[in-house]
Amino acid sequence: MHDDVVHADRHGAVVIPAEAVRQLPIAIELITRKEAVILDMCKRDDFDIHKLKEALAKSEDIH
Repeated sequence: MHDDVVHADRHGAVVIPAEAVRQLPIAIELITRKEAVILDMCKRDDFDIHKLKEALAKSEDIH
């Protein structure tokens, strides 16, 4: 437990077990790629709810 990582911000705190820390870069990269699809769509001038649904579906296909 003394090697666990604690992350805290204005949304709360989470304890990451030491044995999971090595997997963080892979998880972060995956989430970043999934979010990029959604955020890029939201920045478009032609953004609407249909495009958001499309982006959400595309983000689910990223593994």
